[in-house]
Amino acid sequence: MAKKGTFNGPFFNSFAARIHGTPIRFGLLVGTEAEDDRLRDLVFAAPTPPRPGEDGEPTPPPKDIVALAKSKGSADFAAWARQHADALRKLLPGGLEPCGCFAVAPEADAKDLAPMLVTLLKGVSEPLVMTVDERTRKQSFWQLSGGAKPAMRPAQMKADPHKEALLLWTSTSVDVLVPQPTPREDDAADAAADALVRDVEKGVGEALASCSVGVEAAEGAPLCLVDFGSEAAVSTAVPKDCQEMRVAFLRSGSGPVSVPNPEGRPCMRQRCLLVGAAVVLRRTAELRHAVSTLRKALAACAGQRLQLALDEAEGGAKGRLQLPWRALCRPEGVDLPFWCGDYCMPDEDLGAARERLGQLLGVGESSFEAAPEHLDERAQFGRDHRGTYGPPEPEEPPAGAKKPGGGLLLPAAGCAVAVAAVLLAVLVPMVLQS
Repeated sequence: MAKKGTFNGPFFNSFAARIHGTPIRFGLLVGTEAEDDRLRDLVFAAPTPPRPGEDGEPTPPPKDIVALAKSKGSADFAAWARQHADALRKLLPGGLEPCGCFAVAPEADAKDLAPMLVTLLKGVSEPLVMTVDERTRKQSFWQLSGGAKPAMRPAQMKADPHKEALLLWTSTSVDVLVPQPTPREDDAADAAADALVRDVEKGVGEALASCSVGVEAAEGAPLCLVDFGSEAAVSTAVPKDCQEMRVAFLRSGSGPVSVPNPEGRPCMRQRCLLVGAAVVLRRTAELRHAVSTLRKALAACAGQRLQLALDEAEGGAKGRLQLPWRALCRPEGVDLPFWCGDYCMPDEDLGAARERLGQLLGVGESSFEAAPEHLDERAQFGRDHRGTYGPPEPEEPPAGAKKPGGGLLLPAAGCAVAVAAVLLAVLVPMVLQS
């Protein structure tokens, strides 16, 4: 029997009309991970942004994606689309991933896209393709297969409102000892930094896997421990009208976790609050698997933060790194718990996150819903870590010291450092609390 999948009806039923008359010709599909017995469930489509030209200005998007697929420029376009997929993967909630693409092309020409799409979607398991006929606005779904002769065959997809969609979320403190990376001056140093990021992600994942896990379906309700030996469905842990479930990772002890340090370099102790989210579309899914999805998303988030901090560090990291905070936003008009996150450095605000998310998701900067307080990292810093993450009390100035104009002289440099210290961060649990 052929495998079947779904697409989110409220989003995709109006998709062709929304892009009609725009220059959008290509983009990525976002959906659930592949399963053995069914196709993916699609929830979103993100237009691929224009490539930057030699002068830094965006180049015009392709007018005919089929003609591009047959041209010599297809390889460059595929490479750019893969970069878009890599960036998109980092901002999605757990349980969702780039899983295919859409193209504005007649149904009869779909097969001509296959060779380019096989290269573009390399590494994606059982990718799906949606074509949109510009004249008729008909949407068709395809399964892409590689091999010696890339091919597209019709996919059995049906509309689904995904009314059972559930958000799993957690707010978890982490603590880790990280070897000081060397200055990134050559390929060897870059490789060492990448290895450190992988070690941290692995360490966070292992530390979370060693925790007992409790879930809470309503605020103030007692935690119910998750039995990882049970095949119980998500539906057994939440009432039908529940739309969110808090997950708590519980661990006794207070020692920070160390990552490998074969060279015996000096270590930095990094602490951070990680707010993570994952999406479950069908509550028949096993609860243990849903929690594991959230755990993997948290571990990946830890590694991504460290990667960005190392990229931003100048002259190597000494002492502590300035780790980014994560801003969660949801595109307006999406009924699902589709909370996407962008990493912001301490001197950036929510506006910077919305700008970048808008470019990657194809949504206007003003068309995002801000996260509620329990998904807002910055709000939690001020609420739960006041005095720890906030600026220290200013030192008393020397007697008689005055600012120009007669005011007291304040330690401006110290204040700047204190503001940057609000979000020092990251990785493997010392006390994992929710």
